[in-house]
Amino acid sequence: MNEQLWELYQTVCQEEVRPLGEFVDRLLANEWGAYPKDDILELLREIEGQMLSNIQVKAMEGPRFAEMADEVSEQTQKEFEALINRVEQAFGTG
Repeated sequence: MNEQLWELYQTVCQEEVRPLGEFVDRLLANEWGAYPKDDILELLREIEGQMLSNIQVKAMEGPRFAEMADEVSEQTQKEFEALINRVEQAFGTG
């Protein structure tokens, strides 16, 4: 994992509370310099994995959350698929 990219994600999305899609757009516009496609994709897959894991943890907190877990997981996967496609297209490989 590219630590610089992870720290940038933490700053922009966690501390500044900016949307992940906006962060990806700014990455692709080279706002903070150029990052390799594989590093960006690895970051997105890591974030997706963490989010899906968090959904499953939350699902164990009660039946109301458990009922929503599959739907929220599916929606999350679709959102990350769209972000990954955006990165692939920006690098001319999608």
